[in-house]
Order: sequence, then structure tokens, then C-alpha cells
Amino acid sequence: MCLFRSGFYTMIMERGFEKQMRRCTCHKESRARPALGTVMKLTTVGLRQACAARAQALAFECADALEARLAVTTGDSELMRLWDAPVAKPIAVSDAVWQLMRVANELAFRTDGIFDAAASGSDGQAHWTDIDLSKRGYVRFRRKMRFDPTGLVKGFAADIAVQAMSEQGARRGLVDVGGVMRAFGPQEWRVQYHLANSKHPLPVALTDGALAGGGSNSGRLFDPATGVMHAGQEWRDLRLIVRARTAAVADGLTKVAMLAPGRAATLLPRLGASVAMLTNEGAHALEYAS
Repeated sequence: MCLFRSGFYTMIMERGFEKQMRRCTCHKESRARPALGTVMKLTTVGLRQACAARAQALAFECADALEARLAVTTGDSELMRLWDAPVAKPIAVSDAVWQLMRVANELAFRTDGIFDAAASGSDGQAHWTDIDLSKRGYVRFRRKMRFDPTGLVKGFAADIAVQAMSEQGARRGLVDVGGVMRAFGPQEWRVQYHLANSKHPLPVALTDGALAGGGSNSGRLFDPATGVMHAGQEWRDLRLIVRARTAAVADGLTKVAMLAPGRAATLLPRLGASVAMLTNEGAHALEYAS
């Protein structure tokens, strides 16, 4: 079961794993497997094999649980129950789904609706202001909609994986969910970005924060301001990265940088984030007209 801050895990730490962890400060363990329609890779530093395996197993379990709750291929997932719910009826959801929707609404508010998971899934027929999250654990739609979590779900999964591994004693590590990355602890990582027409990857440093990329692999993006659904090929020659404190925020803000690059330089710092465009010469400020 995916649990956080439980007495069971506290008991485990008190029975000797913490002492073992202090003796092992540089051991690295990595595991990867499919999750959320992509590959999820987990790396811990400072935990021996058994402890790392336990921490990573819990992180994978949390990602699997999130994926099941957001599945659109089964009618009994939490997301499908929300889609089918009568207007104005409160629907009970897991804390993970409620928190994901809270982050999505916060991003919508802080970006003036440029990022809007409600509008994206409903072709502009509903907006984030039509979602009532006033009672924790319950969601109420003020109008019929299809909330679309794909704009930040990889980042959110990375964040809950970090939380899960931290609860198991991991103090340093890196989570990579399909290119959305979250590092935690005092460890610098070098993320290698491979660019078209370049033989050498571009290294980007990451310490205790998150990176998410946008460009040709971003798929379709809905622009709530114009009501237009943009195809991914519109950004085939663009490669940008967003740096933020959490992976969910970085993931969501890549869509803001792509849809409204002229405003990104002003909006992103409000959330403690920044954006840069990658070229063969390095990373540069995002300076092109929207």
C-alpha cells in the first residue's frame, strides 16, 4: 500500500536502517520500468541495495496507483467517475487526485488561465473556475467537463515518487518520468539534452529541483485564450526547458512557455521558475514573439 508518514515506516527507521544509511554515503542504485505511458527511472544515492529497493518499490507503487486512478480505459477509475458525475454533485476522490487537481488549479490561477486542465479536456467549454475543491477529498464540477491531467501528470508522479522515497529514508536521488525530472537532496546531477544537428549533448545542472522539457514531443496543446488546439509539429524546431521547485509545476509551465512565450518571462518567476531555449550553442533566454 502506498502510505506516507506512517508509524510503520518510522518504526523501520528506528530499528537500524538509519544507522546503516549513515555508513553508506555514496552508494548509487537505479531502477527503471514502464509507468504512465512512458519509462520511469528512479535513482537513490546513500542507501544500500535492500533499502534502496524498498524505497523505489514504494515509489513505483505510488505511480501505479496514480495511473490507475486516472485511467481512461476503465469506467471505474476516479477520473472517469468525475467525467460522468452529475453537475454540482460532490465526488469523493483519493488524496493524490485531489492534490493533483489542486496543483492544476493553482497553476491556472497563477498563469491567468494559460494552463487550464479543465479547458484542455473540454475544448474550452469549461474552465478551472468551474472546479470546486473547497472540501479536501471531494471534487465538485459546476458544469460538465473532462478534466485533463496530462499537462502535469508526469511531473506530479515524479513529485510523489520523491515523497515516497524520502519517507523510506532516501536523502539524495533523481526521478525521471519520461524526461520530466525531479532531483532531491544535496547532489548535483548533469542532465544531458540531445539536440538535433548536434553530435554532442548539452549538459544542464540540476540540484534539489525539477526540469521539464517542451518541444516536438509535446503532443497537442489547447490554447484557452484562442480556443485553438495546436498540433505538436508546430514546435518541431523548438526545444526549451523549464526549471522549477517541483516537477508538477515545471511540467505544467512548459505548456505556458510554448503557448504564450511572450508572457512566460513574466509569469514563471512568480512561481519560482525560469525557462530557457536550448540550441547547439547552449541555453538562452526565451526571446521570441508569441
